[in-house]
Amino acid sequence: MSSEITYVIGHKNPDTDSICSAIALAELRSAEGHENVFPARAGDINPQTAFILGYFDMEPPRYLSNVFPRARDIMTRDILSVTGDTPLIKVMDLMRSNKIRFVPVVNEGGAFKGVLTLMDLAKRYMAAVEDGWARDVYATIDGIRETLGAKVKLDFLGDEERRLGIYVGAMSKDSFSKILGASEPAESAVIVGDRRAIQKKAAEDGIALLIISGGFEVDDEIIEIARKNKVSLIVSPFDSATTALLVRLSTPAHRVSCQSFNRAEPDELVEDLSYRLTNSNGMLILDDDGRILGIITKSNLLKPSKTRLILVDHNELSQAVDGAEDVSIVGVVDHHRIGNFNSAQAIPFICDPVGATSTLVSELYKNSGKPVSKKTAGLLLGGVLSDTVILKSPTTTDRDRDIVSWLEEKSGLSHRKFGEEIFAATSSIKKRGPKKVVGGDHKVFEIKGKKFGIGQVETIGFNEFYEEKDGLTAELLTVKKEKRLELSAVLITDIVHGTSLLLATGEKKVIYQLGYPMLEDNVFELKNVISRKKQVVPHILSVFNDIY
Repeated sequence: MSSEITYVIGHKNPDTDSICSAIALAELRSAEGHENVFPARAGDINPQTAFILGYFDMEPPRYLSNVFPRARDIMTRDILSVTGDTPLIKVMDLMRSNKIRFVPVVNEGGAFKGVLTLMDLAKRYMAAVEDGWARDVYATIDGIRETLGAKVKLDFLGDEERRLGIYVGAMSKDSFSKILGASEPAESAVIVGDRRAIQKKAAEDGIALLIISGGFEVDDEIIEIARKNKVSLIVSPFDSATTALLVRLSTPAHRVSCQSFNRAEPDELVEDLSYRLTNSNGMLILDDDGRILGIITKSNLLKPSKTRLILVDHNELSQAVDGAEDVSIVGVVDHHRIGNFNSAQAIPFICDPVGATSTLVSELYKNSGKPVSKKTAGLLLGGVLSDTVILKSPTTTDRDRDIVSWLEEKSGLSHRKFGEEIFAATSSIKKRGPKKVVGGDHKVFEIKGKKFGIGQVETIGFNEFYEEKDGLTAELLTVKKEKRLELSAVLITDIVHGTSLLLATGEKKVIYQLGYPMLEDNVFELKNVISRKKQVVPHILSVFNDIY
C-alpha cells in the first residue's frame, strides 16, 4: 500500500463549488483505483455549503491549515533499535552491517531510553583509559557468555548486573597474587589460560568470575574450589587477549547510551528541523508516550514530501493552502484564469471556461463510466447551481446546462427547486455577520506586485446590506490591512433581480478609477452583474494594469 497521501483541495475561504468538487473528485479518483485520496479544505465551511452538506447528511472534508512538510512526512519509519541489556558487541555489529552511525536504545515497550553512537563509544573508552578505570566492566554473566560464545560451568551471579574489575592472569603466581591482593576479590573477574596455579589462587580468593581462556578444560578440583567459594566459572573459546577485549564489549547498551540526543515530535516542520540537524548525527521522532516513531538524518531532508495535492477551483498559489509550493501538485481541475502556477513535471491540468468546477468534475464522472450515487450527484448539482446562481450567471455555458440535466437524472432533484432552497436558506447577511460575509468567499488577486481582494455573497434584495453596511466596511478595512491590499471589496448580488452592489475600500486612485456608478461612499452599482469571475475581476485587473 502506498505511503503517499493525496488531498483534493480547493482554495482558501472555500465556496460551495470548491468543497463539492473536492469531495466528488476524491470519490471518483478512489473509485478509479487510486490509493489514499481524500477531500480536504483550506478554510471554514460557509453557511451555504453547510446547508448542502447537511441536506445530504455528508461530513465536511478534513481541514488543513497548511501542508508544509513535517517530520512524519520524511522520517525513516523502519528503524533498528536495541534494548538496554543488548551487549555492545551486538550493537557495534548492527552498526557495521547496516552502515549506520547510531542506534536507539529502547525499553521493552519501545520507549526511548538513549542512543549509542560510534563517536560516543570512542570517547567513552578513550576517557576510560585517561581516567584510570579502563579495567572496569559492567555486565551480566549471560551477557559475557553470549559475547564470548562461552560455556558456563558455574553461575552464582544469575541475572544480576555487576561492576567487575577485569584482570588477565598472564604472569607468575606471585605477581598475580600481588595484583589481586590490591583489589576486592568479590568485585573482580580473572581471565586466565592453562595456568593452573593462578586458576586455583583466583578460585580460593573467592573472585566473582573466573574465565578460562583458550577453550581449555577445567580440572575437577578447580571446579570444586570455585563451587565452594561461589565463584562463577565459564570457558571462553578465545585466547586471553581476545577474551579481554570481548568481555569489555559485553557491557549492556544502557551503560554507555546517551540520553541527550536530538528529539522532535512528528508534527514539527521540516524547515525548523533542518537547522537543528546542522551539527547532529540525526534526530529521533517520538510520540506522546516517548515511543520512537522514526529517525531523521540529513539525507531525509532531501526526500520529497509524501503529501500530494490536486487543486480544484483554483490554480494560483496565492489562493492555495499554505505550503502548497513545498509539496507535489499532481493535478488541477479549474474554471478560472491560469495564474502563476508551474510544476516540475507534466500533470493533468483541466482548466475550461465553464460556470463551475463542479461541472468539470461531473463531466469526468460521466465520462469515466463509474456509477455516481444520488448523494454525490446532488452534491455536484449544488456546486453547479451555487457558482452559476441557478444558471443565471453570465458565466453559465451550454455544458453547465447539459450537465445539470444529467445531475437531475442521477440525483432525482429539480435544479430550480433545489437552487431556490439553497439560496433561501443562506441569503441572510445579518445572520452571517460581517466577518463571514466578507471572508467567507474572499479571493486575493495580484498583478504587477499589487494585490486586491474581493468576496461575494448572494442575497434576496439589498435591505439587509444597507443595514449592515458599516460593519461590512469596517471588516473590509481590517482585511485590507492584514493582507496588505490596494483594494478590499465584497460583491453583494441580488439573485432575484440579477444585479449587484460593490462595497469597496482602498487607495483613492483605485477607488476613483473603478468606473462604476457610485451610489454613496464606497458603494457602487453594478447593474446586470452577478459574476465576480467574469464581470468584475477582469475589470479590476485592467484598472490595476492601467494604474500601476
